[in-house]
Amino acid sequence: MTSPSPDKTGSKTFQWLVTVMGASHLVFVAAMGKLRWEHAAADLLLVGLAFAGPGPRRFLRGAFPLWLTGVLMDNQWLWLPLRGHIHTGELWELERHLFPAPDGQTWPSYFASRTHAVLDFFCGFSYAAYIYEVFGLVLLYFFRKHPRFEFVCWSFMLVNTLGLVTYMLYPAAPPWYVMKYGPGPADLTALPSPAGTARFDALLGISYFAKFYARNPNIFGAMPSLHCAYPVLVTWQVWRQGRAWRVGAGAFAALVAFSAIYLQHHYILDVMAGVAAALVACTVVEYALGRRESPAVAAVPLMPGGDSRA
Repeated sequence: MTSPSPDKTGSKTFQWLVTVMGASHLVFVAAMGKLRWEHAAADLLLVGLAFAGPGPRRFLRGAFPLWLTGVLMDNQWLWLPLRGHIHTGELWELERHLFPAPDGQTWPSYFASRTHAVLDFFCGFSYAAYIYEVFGLVLLYFFRKHPRFEFVCWSFMLVNTLGLVTYMLYPAAPPWYVMKYGPGPADLTALPSPAGTARFDALLGISYFAKFYARNPNIFGAMPSLHCAYPVLVTWQVWRQGRAWRVGAGAFAALVAFSAIYLQHHYILDVMAGVAAALVACTVVEYALGRRESPAVAAVPLMPGGDSRA
């Protein structure tokens, strides 16, 4: 009678570990009265992939940090009692000093009275698509069996962790909050707002952003801008794929950065902090994973017949 191979034993351990984690999370959010269909879908998908066969299990091993990130960010309310003094007017004044807009305004307040339907559409679109760009790259890397698949997933988890830690150490009000409530003591009863993205909803006759921001557990998380961090992370990960990838990803990152300010969700300082967080996260993951890929392997084309030359 032969004993199970180490690979099979490891797979079984991983399957049951994932099952326990998924089930525990589902029970927890249900007990807290915060259960939504997304929780059930994500946790059931997690367990399903673990038992669906070698291919799905290989995907899950690499993408597991994405599920952990979702749990971490969705449960920010657990950490809110630990956050420090909430800053409302400090960033507003510092922004006016460092990056003055006409008439002594900040750029978010300047754009609030200078909107245009074309900008509303493209900025709103980029603000909705930023997360799908990351997931799209994750899937593309997986199905192309690209060596940077795990790099993207772990970088994504780390940049979100850096963001969450900063939210706790330096909770800061976004521009729309200061425009609505003023720079005084933080109003902890203030409701989340879609701010300028409401114009995108109105333009298309939808309620995407209204529903998206209604679920935001922490409105005092302006610094850093994770909206801006994600596209920078993607740009880093596709940089060696060639000029077309760099230009496309970089242009989208620039559009999201402008959108964050135009839509009154962030200051220029928040954007800069988001860029820095992405660069730090990617650098740390490159080092932690040991830079296992050679330059030749790193530039594996993402598309059949693709050209990875600079």
